[in-house]
Amino acid sequence: MDQRFAQAKKYLVGGVNSPVRAFGAVGGEPIFIKRGQGAEIRDQNNRKFIDYVMSWGALILGHAHPKVVAAVTAAVKNGSSFGAPTEKETELAKMICGAFPSIEKVRFVSSGTEAVMGALKLAFALTGRKKVIKFRQCYHGWSEQDYLEAEYNNLGSVKNLVSDKVAAIIVEPVAGNSGVIAPKSGFLEGLRKICDKNKIILIFDEVITGFRVAYGGAQELYKVKADLTCLGKIIGGGFPLAAFGGRKGLMDQVAPLGLVYQAGTLSGNPVAVAAGIEVLKTLKDKKIYKDLEEKTRYLCEGMKMEYSRVGSMFSFKFNDRKEYAGFFWRMIEKGFYFAPSKDEANFISTAHARRKI
Repeated sequence: MDQRFAQAKKYLVGGVNSPVRAFGAVGGEPIFIKRGQGAEIRDQNNRKFIDYVMSWGALILGHAHPKVVAAVTAAVKNGSSFGAPTEKETELAKMICGAFPSIEKVRFVSSGTEAVMGALKLAFALTGRKKVIKFRQCYHGWSEQDYLEAEYNNLGSVKNLVSDKVAAIIVEPVAGNSGVIAPKSGFLEGLRKICDKNKIILIFDEVITGFRVAYGGAQELYKVKADLTCLGKIIGGGFPLAAFGGRKGLMDQVAPLGLVYQAGTLSGNPVAVAAGIEVLKTLKDKKIYKDLEEKTRYLCEGMKMEYSRVGSMFSFKFNDRKEYAGFFWRMIEKGFYFAPSKDEANFISTAHARRKI
C-alpha cells in the first residue's frame, strides 16, 4: 500500500473525506494530488494528468485561474471569516438572481447537501407536509429525508406517488450521478404541471447544472422554472459555497423574516464569495458556453465510444464496473484523469485547449 494512503487511513475514515475518492468503484489506491493549473493536475509523484473531473464540476474556469487567485488573495488579506454581513455577499446574490428569473432571494450555505436540506425544510413549512418525491437516478447529498422514489424521465412513476402528504418534488434537471442523463421532452414541464395541480413545491437541484449547462442553468436551457433552486460548485469557484433560493414570498419564510430557522457560521464566507463573483463575471460572456459545448462534443466524438452529454458535462457508457475500471486505469496510464466511477459525470473547463483534449 502507498505510504500516503496508509497514513491517511490511519487518521481519516477510509483514508478520504468523500467515499468516491477511495477508488472503490475502480479498484486500486487513490491518487494523491498536490497541485493543479489550468486543465492539468499533478500527483505527489509529479505525474501530470489532463483533468476531466475538475473538482466534480466546480472548476469551470480550470485550476488556479489567475482572476480567481487574485480575488481570493485580496479577500483573505482582509480577513478569512467574519460571521457578519459583507457587501460582496449582496453582490454575488444579485448576480445569481439576475441569472435565474425564478430566484428573487437566496440564502448562502456551505455545501450542496446543506442547500438541499434548507430547501426541503422550507418546503415542509410552506406546505405542512413531510413527504418528498425524488428520483432513483438523482443524488441530493447525504442527508436523510422521508423520500418516495420515482424513475427519472417517467412521469407515470411520479403520478403514482403523488398524494396530499407530498411537500416537494426534487430533481436534478439533468441527472449527473447515474452517468449524465438528459431530460426527455416534456419531462420537466410535466413535473411543473404536477406540482402546480397538487400544490407541491418543485425543487431543482442545480448544484451541478447551475452556471454549467447555461449561465442560467438547466432552467434557462429547458425553459422550465422551479419554485426553489439549489446551487453549489461553480458559484464558489472551487471554495465551499452553495445556496438555495426562490421567489420572495417563499424565501421570506426563512429566518430572520420567517419561522424556518437556518444558520451557519461560514455561510457567505468572504473568500468563497470573492471567488464566486470572479467566476460569474467571466461566465457572463455567453460565447464561453458555445466554446465549452464544442470542445466537449469534440472530445466525446473523438473517443469513438457510446456517450451521453449535456453542454460541457458528459459520461461514457459501460456495461459494468469492471469494464469501466479497465478504461479508467488505461486512461491514467496515458495521462488522463476521468471520474473514478462510471456513475459520475465528467467535465470540460475553459482551460481545456483543443490540442490537449
